Amino acid sequence: KAVNALLVSLVLGCSTLAQATVVEVTTNVGKFEINLYDESTPVTVQNFLSYVKSGRYDGTVIHRSIPGFVIQGGGFKFDQQLPLKATATNAQIVNEPKWSNVRATIAMAKQPNNPNSATNQWFVNLANNAANLDQQNSGFTVFGQISSTDMAVVDAIAALPRYNFSGIIDLPLRNY
Repeated sequence: KAVNALLVSLVLGCSTLAQATVVEVTTNVGKFEINLYDESTPVTVQNFLSYVKSGRYDGTVIHRSIPGFVIQGGGFKFDQQLPLKATATNAQIVNEPKWSNVRATIAMAKQPNNPNSATNQWFVNLANNAANLDQQNSGFTVFGQISSTDMAVVDAIAALPRYNFSGIIDLPLRNY
């Protein structure tokens, strides 16, 4: 069967009303904006923006979807065939857990048992995951939020059928 991966493109913007950095995420399902927490999580925001500005997030895919939990992206590209190809990463960054992992927040993924291991993979919380993710692995750094209106796109991604392939579990695909 043909694989129709959820391609992602990110564009940097700035909201003059709130003086906050806004990143627009474009997927095959639709667009959503992320309002970044520039002041409270500066290391994480600068890391995320370095990937956006360099274009390394362009053409990446949402590679993990767990309904009622998270969708995850930033780490892999689809080159018209499986397996997915890992994207290049910057150095790992320090963890900055200041905000709770509640619905509509975006946080950095990291390696188990290594709080300071975030690089390029991010996830959107589909539910209130604070009881788990605020404590696990010294907490996951929330560095932005998506509006309730834009969460409709994220929820549509989370509702897609998921498939498992060698090395990838819970890959959301359209028309597969």
